[in-house]
Amino acid sequence: MTNTDRNEEIDLIDEVFASVIPKFHEAHDIMVSLLDFPQAQKVRIADLGSGFGAFSTRIFNVLPSATLFAIDRNKDILERTRKRLPNEVTDQYIPFLRDLNDKAWMHELDSLDAVLSSFTLDFLTLERHEELIHEAYHLLNPQGRWISCEFFRTEDNRINRVFHEIEIRYVQNEMKAGNVDKEQIDRMAKSNLLRQQHHVCTVGEKMEWMRKAGYQQIEIPWKFLNLAVISGVK
Repeated sequence: MTNTDRNEEIDLIDEVFASVIPKFHEAHDIMVSLLDFPQAQKVRIADLGSGFGAFSTRIFNVLPSATLFAIDRNKDILERTRKRLPNEVTDQYIPFLRDLNDKAWMHELDSLDAVLSSFTLDFLTLERHEELIHEAYHLLNPQGRWISCEFFRTEDNRINRVFHEIEIRYVQNEMKAGNVDKEQIDRMAKSNLLRQQHHVCTVGEKMEWMRKAGYQQIEIPWKFLNLAVISGVK
């Protein structure tokens, strides 16, 4: 893939991604609301698989004194996020070009108040996903918080089927509203970035991994069929 093709693919995902996932913004509302630190506190937050900047901007809106360590393996995405942030917080945005499959993602990170991840960890193998939960635990300060959102597999296949049907209707409604068009959807379906293999666990498996790592107060503050936000405290 040429640089031009890669940039065009990133442009497409940036523009369309939130329009093809039901409850995308609602999930982020919950995640940000769980960052219940005093607004003036200089909290240290790591965002694993940081995305295109919308989530980072919302974090800074709630915690303008935060330092945000953005972990992503795509430098173009990290740079795009930096350009989107308000000028007054760009010095507090620390991009790390790293692959979460490699334990070196932790290098130079410590004393974190929160570790976040949104629609990222199901790209990891289940074994690696569990390992990363343990790694993040050791980077957190006492009372530090883990907050993640991703797709999960349910034991009830009817729920899996209903979620898939809702996804289809959601995209159809977005197309009718003019937010996306068929060409964009067809191109998204061929995206190399999004067609990576997904490794989807159950909510119960994820919570057990967190218990084994040492997290307390493990909760599911928000769930919509196959999507769930999970939080835990060190």
